[in-house]
Amino acid sequence: MLNFSIMHDAVFILFAVSNFCTSIGFYVPYVFLAAQGEEQGLSTEETSYLLATIGIANTIGRIILGYLSDKPWVNRLGVYNTCLTICGIATALSIFCLDFTSLMVYSVVFGFTIGAYVGLTSVILVDLLGLDKLTNAFGLLLLFQGIASLVGPPLAGWLYDETKTYTPAFLMAGITIAVSGVVLFGIPPLQRYLKRRRSSCFDSASL
Repeated sequence: MLNFSIMHDAVFILFAVSNFCTSIGFYVPYVFLAAQGEEQGLSTEETSYLLATIGIANTIGRIILGYLSDKPWVNRLGVYNTCLTICGIATALSIFCLDFTSLMVYSVVFGFTIGAYVGLTSVILVDLLGLDKLTNAFGLLLLFQGIASLVGPPLAGWLYDETKTYTPAFLMAGITIAVSGVVLFGIPPLQRYLKRRRSSCFDSASL
């Protein structure tokens, strides 16, 4: 059974907000990239290559990023944040990809960088909260991700219905993913602030 007491942890809240934002944009390329490619004049065969490329790049990304993140000299949270930020920026800029080659480049970048989100989330949770809180924290995180996943694709579809172009949908997805990466750069200073506050409270209590 989920223990909601972890919702009082500011670090977890920030991480959950980030994951919620990521999940809003996460499925948009999977659902709409082929249609966007067809809108740019690509054939059905060419658009199928785009999705296959995302899958291949994602697999490679998970392996490489997981391997690098296992090194003691690598800042795992930094890798995670940077990948999400790059992924979001690339997704927003994909509206300028007007041919097969540029869309293939985007597919590689998206697939590789989003591999950090899929492969490193649980590892980052352990780094931030400790192994003893992983099960409960990850369960709550999946709840937030699930809700966001129900919002993202329908919202992107609605934006297309309103504008008759996929540009707003990919801008929305890119912005939410990029924001999810940027906000996590606030975790280290937040941790330092909380540590100072706890130390101050302890010193006051000991007087």
